[in-house]
Amino acid sequence: MGDRLFGGEPKARIEYGTIATVVFSHPPIGTIGLTEPQAREEFGTEAITVKKAKFGSMLYAFNDEDAKVKTALKLVLCGPEEKVVGLHCIGPSSDEMMQGFAVAVRMGATRADFEASVAIHPTISEEFVTFGGWGQQPDGAGGKKPMLPPYLKPHPKPLTPDAYSACIFAAGVVAGAAAAALAVSRR
Repeated sequence: MGDRLFGGEPKARIEYGTIATVVFSHPPIGTIGLTEPQAREEFGTEAITVKKAKFGSMLYAFNDEDAKVKTALKLVLCGPEEKVVGLHCIGPSSDEMMQGFAVAVRMGATRADFEASVAIHPTISEEFVTFGGWGQQPDGAGGKKPMLPPYLKPHPKPLTPDAYSACIFAAGVVAGAAAAALAVSRR
């Protein structure tokens, strides 16, 4: 509105369809884009693919099964390129992860774009970028073909043995610190 009224851009408009919406409830709920029924109505049932997951996150890994807080995720994808037209989540941290995904949906991200990113583990949001078939993309003939994310492709300058050892050492330090933190939190 500011651009229209004061910025000299009379045709400036907000694209309401890609504004992230969050309900700050317990558990929180987040949504971006079209719901599954809206997408099927707009693009046709045959053009829509839906990916769903429901799980207890690592945060609750040591809880009894009936005490694990579950998270439900849904991706609504359109067309053979699997453009993300809807993204929905209910569960812990749903409110926190919506902003970044809203940017991706607004920019026209596809499932392949999500899968080409490095998943941050262990997080709930990693499920959106590793939804079944991680490392695959449509082959144009109704099947799938392998797709290596950029970080798995051969690097022009491979790590030297010393650099590799330093990386392994650093990973060990991080894992040790995490184990120590877990032990302290259980006291």
